[in-house]
Amino acid sequence: MSRYDGDEGVDPIQPYIAAFHAWENQVRDRYRIESDLAQSYMSLLDKFQKKCAECEREKRNATLWEKEQRMAERELNSLKTTAESAPFAFVVIDGDGAVFREDLIARAEEGGGEAAHELHRKLKEYFHENPEFANIDTILVHVALSVDGLSRALHDSGTLPVTDHTALTRFGRGFCRAQPLFSFTDVGYGKEQADHKVRKLFEVMERNIQCRCLILGGCHDNGYAPFLESFRGNQKICLLETTPPAADFRKFNYKRISIPTVFRSEPVPSKSAPMSAYTAPPTAPVTAPPLVSPGIGLTGFPSPATAPSPKPVAPPSIATSKPETQSNSYAAVGRGNVPLKINIASQKKSTATRPFIQLNKNDERVDVPLPKVDPNAIRALDERRQMNGTNFCNRYHLSNSCKNGANCNFYHGERLNAAEMLALRHKTRNLVCSAGHRCLEIGCNLGHHCPNPGSCYFGNDCRFSDCHGMDITPTIKIYEDESREVLN
Repeated sequence: MSRYDGDEGVDPIQPYIAAFHAWENQVRDRYRIESDLAQSYMSLLDKFQKKCAECEREKRNATLWEKEQRMAERELNSLKTTAESAPFAFVVIDGDGAVFREDLIARAEEGGGEAAHELHRKLKEYFHENPEFANIDTILVHVALSVDGLSRALHDSGTLPVTDHTALTRFGRGFCRAQPLFSFTDVGYGKEQADHKVRKLFEVMERNIQCRCLILGGCHDNGYAPFLESFRGNQKICLLETTPPAADFRKFNYKRISIPTVFRSEPVPSKSAPMSAYTAPPTAPVTAPPLVSPGIGLTGFPSPATAPSPKPVAPPSIATSKPETQSNSYAAVGRGNVPLKINIASQKKSTATRPFIQLNKNDERVDVPLPKVDPNAIRALDERRQMNGTNFCNRYHLSNSCKNGANCNFYHGERLNAAEMLALRHKTRNLVCSAGHRCLEIGCNLGHHCPNPGSCYFGNDCRFSDCHGMDITPTIKIYEDESREVLN
C-alpha cells in the first residue's frame, strides 16, 4: 500500500513538474518576445533618428533654397529691368553687296560721315514709327566687306574714278568717326569672309535679350535665305533692302526697310574696261644723248645732223620688263603718246641691260645687291600701305605681271615712284623664296639667301639660317634667253 493517499500508482508531484515546465516555457517565450520587441524598438529608433536628421537637413536646405530663390528672383527682376531700360538695335550689313552710294564714297571722309548720320537718322525714324521699337535709343551698325575687292569693282565698272584708289578706305574712316557705335570692317579678299562675319554677329545678337531689333543687310545674296530659315517667327528681325531682293527672300514675312539715300538701289555694273586700260601709268620721257658713233652701246635717237648711216644691226627692242608684249617697230613708237626708250645697239653688246640672275660656283643663286634705300621712301611706303589697308602687290609694282589681276589679295592701284619701288624691293628681299637658292626665275624679287651669311646677327633665328655659310660670290650670269656670261 502506497504511502500517499489517492489513486494507486499516480505520483502526485508530476502535475507540478508539468506545470513548472509549462511555466518555464512561457518564461522563455516571454524573454524571446521581449528580446524581439527590444530589437524592433532599437531598429525603429535608429530609423527614426536618421529620419529626424534627414528632416533637419531638408529643413535647412529648404531655408537655403528659399533664400536662393529670393536672390534669383531679385536678380531676374534686375536683369529684366536692365533689359527693358537699355534696349538697342543692331544692324549688320554685308557691304560687298549692300553698297553705299558712289557719290558718298567719292567724297571719302566727308561722304562717310554724311552716310553715317543719314543712316542713323533714317533708322531712328523707322523705330519711332513702329511701337514695338519705339523705346530703342541706341543703334549699333557693323559693316563687313572686302575694301580692296569692292574698290576694284567700283573702279573697273567706272562707278568711281580710277584716280583715287583710297576713297573707300577713307569713306570707312569717316563713317566710323561720325558715329562712335558704327564700325566698318575690312575682312580681306574672298566673298565668304564677309558672309562668315555677318552670320556670326547675327547669331550672337539674336540671342541677346537687350537687342530688341536685329536688322540684316544681305537681301542681295540668296545664300542668306537658308540661314534665316532657323529664325522664322522671330519678331525682332528686320531686313534691310538695298538692291532688289534675291528670289529666295520673297517667302519671308520679316519687316523690311530700305534707305535709298544711303545705299545703291542697283548692283554694281560689270567691268566696263580692261584693267590694263588705266592701271599702267605713262612712263616719263627719256632724253638720250646723241650717238657718238654707230654700233656702240648707247641708247636714244640719233641726231640727223651728226649721226652717220648706221650699219645693219639686230632688230630694235623696247626696253621694258616684258618686251614680248610691245611692238618692236619704230612705227609703233611713233604712234604712242609716250616716248619709249629704244636700244638700237647690237643685241650682243646690250647684254648688260638685260634681266639676269647670278649663280655662285655651286650653282646657287646669289642675289644682286640693291642700292641703299632712302628712309623717307620707306616711311612714305608704310604710310601708303596703312592708308590702303593692305600690303602692296610685289609682282604688280616690281614686275608688272600680277597673274591674279582683279582677284589679287594685295593692293595694285597707283604706281610707285622710283624711290618707293626701291623701298619695296628691299622689303620684298627680306621674304624667303620657297625655292631658296635653287630658284632660277629671272623676275623673282624675293630673297634667296641671307645678306650676311658669314656673320648674321640673328643666328639661328634668321629666316635664311639654312643658307648661312653659303658662298655669295657670283661666278656666272644667266639671261632670259638662257645665254650665260662667265664672271671673272
